[in-house]
Amino acid sequence: MQNEGVDYIRQKMGRNNPFSTPDGYFEHFTDRMMEKLPENNRKPAIIRYLRPLLYAAVFTGVIVLSATFLMKDSTEQTQQQIATTTIESSDTYFDDAVDYAMVDNQDIYAYLLADL
Repeated sequence: MQNEGVDYIRQKMGRNNPFSTPDGYFEHFTDRMMEKLPENNRKPAIIRYLRPLLYAAVFTGVIVLSATFLMKDSTEQTQQQIATTTIESSDTYFDDAVDYAMVDNQDIYAYLLADL
């Protein structure tokens, strides 16, 4: 089925390529194209050479800002851990002191009520 369509086209059109370019078209193509471009659209050479430095500066800025935010979060977490450890250690000290003094809950209630 597909071969029939290809054979039909070859019979009607032949094997020659119907598309062609004029002689010498590509010899001066770039010169003609550059002449048609307006002058103000051409980027200066300095911008082309400074572009990698600009990318490096932006990349460095992103790294510095990310590190700053990450360090801030870790510092806050460390401060919270220190506060929690301090509370836990004071509770541990109190529990140890109560055990050493052999004070039970009834004694604690009696001491609290005696102050009233």
